[in-house]
Amino acid sequence: MVALPKRLVVYVGSLLFLIGLYSFVYQWGMAAYEGESRTWYQSLEVVVQSMTTTGYGQDAPWETLEMTALVLLIQVTGIAYVLVAIPQFVVPWLETLVEPTPPTEIDGLEDHVIIVGYTALCDTLVDELEASGTPYVILEDDRDRAQELHRDGFDVLYGDPASADALDASQLGDALSVVVDSTERDLVKTVLAIEDRDPDASVFVLVDDISQARYFRYAGVDEVMLPKQRLGKALGDRVRNVVTPDLGDEIELGTDLEIREYHAEPGIELFGEPVAAASRIEEAGVTVLGAWIRGDFVTRLPEQVRIDENTALLVAGTPSELESTTESLASSGRRYRVAGGPVVVAGRGLVGSVTAGSLERAGIETTVIDREQGSAIDVVGDATDEETLREAGIEDAETLVVALERDEDAIRTVLTATELEPSLEVIVGANTAANVPALRAAGADYVLALPNVAGRLITLRTFDYEVMPLGNQLRLSTVSVPALVETEVSTGQIRQETGCAVVGLVRDGELRSGVDGVELTGDDRLVVAGTDQQLSRFRDAYTDE
Repeated sequence: MVALPKRLVVYVGSLLFLIGLYSFVYQWGMAAYEGESRTWYQSLEVVVQSMTTTGYGQDAPWETLEMTALVLLIQVTGIAYVLVAIPQFVVPWLETLVEPTPPTEIDGLEDHVIIVGYTALCDTLVDELEASGTPYVILEDDRDRAQELHRDGFDVLYGDPASADALDASQLGDALSVVVDSTERDLVKTVLAIEDRDPDASVFVLVDDISQARYFRYAGVDEVMLPKQRLGKALGDRVRNVVTPDLGDEIELGTDLEIREYHAEPGIELFGEPVAAASRIEEAGVTVLGAWIRGDFVTRLPEQVRIDENTALLVAGTPSELESTTESLASSGRRYRVAGGPVVVAGRGLVGSVTAGSLERAGIETTVIDREQGSAIDVVGDATDEETLREAGIEDAETLVVALERDEDAIRTVLTATELEPSLEVIVGANTAANVPALRAAGADYVLALPNVAGRLITLRTFDYEVMPLGNQLRLSTVSVPALVETEVSTGQIRQETGCAVVGLVRDGELRSGVDGVELTGDDRLVVAGTDQQLSRFRDAYTDE
């Protein structure tokens, strides 16, 4: 859109030109056609009267067709210019009078987060800050952008983030951290100003180009983050195992006990609620082992993060119990399977490279597709094409990871792959959150959007939330608990003290679920899930091992 000052110059310039032209033609026409002479200022007066529809009419009526047509043209032109001026200049001016202006000062801020260079990558961060009740302020030096954010309900401070006045106004000294989104703007000078104003400030910088990261490190920031790199790691983690069954011969996984993964769909009762609220589904006898939250797997369900389209619950229970869970979550879920089969990665950009590297280090057979030839490319071709996918071995693959630069290509790749192999697990990294529903509709089992990963990454750094490193897998084990014999099981207390989830009880060779409040006998064994560290705490507390 043309800027207002430029439009105004064009409008006024063309108007003055037409007034001058019409005045000259009118003066000449009155002498040539009407036989009456007019001075230039008399001609100008008539033209202005006609264009503004004032029309005193001292020269009316005109005797010739030519002069009548000229006057009509002048009048129509004047009306047109008035009609153009109202929406182009008058209405915007009135809007500036009634529209709230972004503040240049904010009082009473402390323990808050300052966001500089706000983009869509910060959307999830703001959501999590609001959910946790943590105040924030967006420091924006572009007035129109600040006005837009302010109008949309964000907490905005208008000012130059590289200036001492704006940094002081944002209460820099009392802030928890400063987040600088440099993916669309060069903000090195801003970072230098922040470090100079408060050397103790915790500064986190988002960059899109890895080659720019070192300059921010030289400037002294606490951490430089590459959201695309984190997205690639999250996609790789999503493929790897999070649960290792160690049940012996007592329980057959898949028959006596199942583990299913339920993707949170908009419209379910839990959507938008804190992740901790997912524990309500345990009333049916199932056990929530953990949750994938925007690329991270957590075993303790947090209160400060809300369930959205980037959340998936990992649930254990008997087949009949999981049926009731299917009703409450409006999905049959996907049966959890131990990873190990071949994986196809579509795309070898930064996201795809990190994903493929993560899988290869985990010992998982990986085939990489890309349009360009390269040393790490196994198949050169278009991932949206059937023949390319077949050449990459899509029929024998267990999982397809789509990490393409354009979401439109990702949608086509998912459609093609699921048509060729309906049982294929498809995991997608999306560039924008707006495309997540379309990718899900195309057949993707799990979609992780770049803005969600970026926001989650910053939140973890700012608040030090707990996530489970993928090297620490959950182990599903049966354990004797002599310390609990003749006592009633409290699954909540066990989870609170050890971090382990109690999935069920083996009594007389049969699996029982819903064991909360059940009194244990000497031969009973509990089925528990936890990391090695959590299981160690469990054994120290309740076993003789």
